[in-house]
Amino acid sequence: MNIGILDIKKLIAFQLVARTGNLRQAAIRLNQTIPAISTKIRKLEEDLGVELFERLPNKLVLTEKGERFLGEAEAVIQRGEQALATLSEPDTPTGRLAVSIGSDHFWFFAPRISRYLTRFPGVELSLQVYHAADAIQALGRGDLDVSIGIFPRLPRALEREVVAETSLSLVCPKGHALLRRQPPSLAEIARHRLILLPSHAETRKLIDRGMANTAAKPRSVIEVANCQAASTLVEMGVGVAVTHSLCIGHAHSEAVQWVDLSQHFGSVGFSVVYRKGALRSPLIGTLIQELML
Repeated sequence: MNIGILDIKKLIAFQLVARTGNLRQAAIRLNQTIPAISTKIRKLEEDLGVELFERLPNKLVLTEKGERFLGEAEAVIQRGEQALATLSEPDTPTGRLAVSIGSDHFWFFAPRISRYLTRFPGVELSLQVYHAADAIQALGRGDLDVSIGIFPRLPRALEREVVAETSLSLVCPKGHALLRRQPPSLAEIARHRLILLPSHAETRKLIDRGMANTAAKPRSVIEVANCQAASTLVEMGVGVAVTHSLCIGHAHSEAVQWVDLSQHFGSVGFSVVYRKGALRSPLIGTLIQELML
């Protein structure tokens, strides 16, 4: 299937019908006749080779494939609007942005934020720290414009772009017995005192689920605010830690060694999250573009 079959006019008609379930409302919004809208929908379905709607009396209901396609179609429409906005908006956005970011990974995104502020000196930035759940509520209220972190689930009013991925790693004192096996089992790790992120952190929840699935119950747990604090305690011989692999190069010394645990936990994605339609603002759109570089 070639992308050339996508017609933005048909996508817009599809979006309006999908959101209202009504050809008449879409026709009014687009200042077209009902037959014209119906023809666009039928032609789009023919182009794609799938039925997007189930035709009911006086109503159109999205099929399963239609539901999946709607989100992607809206993203295409939004990107198109953003592209047009770049032609009419000032080249140098100004204003104030409220951004939240976790203290654990601020160092990783700091160079990108610095580049953005250098490019656009007229932008004022308020950087705050929120837990993931609090950040979602603050975005919904409008207290935040953008949040960077780990968000496994989002309400429909928000969107995300994954800007970095990392595995988890076991950090141990140099020469520790756990390093003899690559990687050690979760049961072996659980027999040691573990230094982990707080229980509210999404990464910690991932670790807890992995441990529970293998019936590996940690002997003892120490909670710390971030990966750097965990590595520091490992250096001091307090225990072993599970941290973001991304943080190891930033927060380790020659006194510690590590082994990748992606076999047990997979990967973790860091996302930039924003309200739907926010990319139309050059102030927010340019920041998100910089964070994705």
